[in-house]
Amino acid sequence: MVTGLCWLLIAATASAAIADVAAGREAFEKGDYQRAVLEWQNAADRGDGEAQFGMGSLYEIGAGELKQDYKRADYWYRKAAEQGNTEAQYRLALIWGAGGDGFPPDLIEAYKWAALAADSKGVWGSVAADLRTQLDRVISPRERDQGKERATAWKEARRPKEEAVATIAAPPTAAMPPAAGPSPPSTSSPSAAVTKSTGGCPGWPFPTLPCTEQFPALPGAQSRPTPPAANAPAASQAVAAAPAASQPVAPARAPAAAKAPLEELNQALKQIDCASLNARVTEGSAMISGTVPNIDQRAKVEQVAARLFPDGRPEINLEIVPPPLCQVLAELHGMRLAGLVTETGLTARLTNGGTRLRQGELIELAVQAPAHAVQLRIDYFSLDGQVLHLAPSSELPAAPLAAGTSSVFGRYGRGRDWIAGGAPFGTELISVIATPSALSLGVPRPPVEKALDYLRDLKRALGRGNSGSGTSNALALLLVHTSAR
Repeated sequence: MVTGLCWLLIAATASAAIADVAAGREAFEKGDYQRAVLEWQNAADRGDGEAQFGMGSLYEIGAGELKQDYKRADYWYRKAAEQGNTEAQYRLALIWGAGGDGFPPDLIEAYKWAALAADSKGVWGSVAADLRTQLDRVISPRERDQGKERATAWKEARRPKEEAVATIAAPPTAAMPPAAGPSPPSTSSPSAAVTKSTGGCPGWPFPTLPCTEQFPALPGAQSRPTPPAANAPAASQAVAAAPAASQPVAPARAPAAAKAPLEELNQALKQIDCASLNARVTEGSAMISGTVPNIDQRAKVEQVAARLFPDGRPEINLEIVPPPLCQVLAELHGMRLAGLVTETGLTARLTNGGTRLRQGELIELAVQAPAHAVQLRIDYFSLDGQVLHLAPSSELPAAPLAAGTSSVFGRYGRGRDWIAGGAPFGTELISVIATPSALSLGVPRPPVEKALDYLRDLKRALGRGNSGSGTSNALALLLVHTSAR
C-alpha cells in the first residue's frame, strides 16, 4: 500500500510539472512573460528540463521587464544541459563567447559547450559545430585542448547520474542552487515581475532557431572580421570593435531578428519536420503554402506566422500529408532549395479536371513542357512509402516533350494503361521532373521500389546533370486523393 501511494505521489508531481510547462509555454506565446515566469519557475524547481530551458531563455534575452542576467541564464541552461538539452548547451556556448555585465567572456568555456552540443544530431548539433569551427579560428591550440578537457570532464561527471537514473526510479526533487554563483530566481522576487513586451526572441519556443543567426563576435577574431549587422546586439558590436585583449563589455540588449520577416519566416519554416513549405508575398500580402504531416505542425506554422506578422497574418493554405509521403515531399522540397530543380514552366494535371482518383480508374496526366525540349520522369508515390515508375518504364522507355508543347500520358491500351491502385487510400503524389537530357541513375530501376532510396539516387543524378548545364531542370507536383471504388 505504501508503495502504491508513493507511485501515486510521483505521478501527481509529474502531471503538475507537465501542466506548468504547458501553461508557461502558452503564456510565453501570448507575450505574458510574468505568467511564463511563474509557471516555468514551478516546473523548473521540480526538475523539468523544458521549463529550465525556458527560464534560461527568459533571463538571457531579458523578456519584457525581466532584467537580462547571463548568470541566471547560465544557471538554468546548465540544469537543462544536464538533462541532455542540446539547445541549452549551444546557448551556453553563445553567452560564454559573448560575455556580459558581471559575466566576462570565456572562450575555453564557450568551446567546451560548443563541443558538447556538436556531438548531438539535429539542427542544434549542426549550428554548434559551425560555432566550434569559428572558435577554432580564434583560440590557441592550448585553449582548444583545455576546452576539450572540460567537455570530457563534464561528460564523465554526468555519467554516474545517467547510470543512476537508468537503475533507480526516484521522484523529481527541487533544483538546488550551486555551491557558488547565483541562486535560482524566486517567483516573489521583484525582478521576476514582468510585463508583455515586443522585445525578446521572435519565434521562441518555436521554431527552434537562435534569436539571431549571427554568432557573437569573438575577441581575437580580427584576422577574419565580420561586420556587425545594423540591428545586432550592442555588446556584440562592441566586442567586434575591441582589441583582442579587451575587457568584458556591456551586456547585450535583447536580441533582435537579423532578417526581414518574410526571409525569417521562410527560414523558420525549414525547421518544421516532414514538411514542404514556402512563404511569399503577393500583392503586398504574405502567403504560406505547402504540406505538413499533422494538425500540430499546422498549428506551429500559424504560430510563427502570427508572431512575425502581428499586423496582418499571412494567408495559410496547407494540406496535411502524413508520413511517409511527407518525407517524400520534404526531400523534393530540399531539391528545390538546393537549386537542383525549379518550378518554372512545367505543369501537370489530371485530365478529369480534379485531384481525385478511385481504385481502378484510368490515370490520364496532361503535361506541358517549359520553354525548352525535355525528357520527363513521371513517378507515383504511394502512402506505403513506395514509388511506381510510370516513365521511363518497360512500357514507356522514354517520354520526350518538345519545347512549350503539351502531351497526355497514361492511355496506351492492351493492358498498359495507368490505373489507380488499391489500399492504402488517402493523399498520394505524382511527380514530374523535366530535364534537358535523359537522366542516368546508375543502374536500371525496378518498377516499384522504396521511395527514399530512389530519391537519394535521383538527387545525385540531378546534381551531376546540373554541372555545366545552361538549362535548368523543372519539377511539377500533383497531390491526388485516392479512395475505394
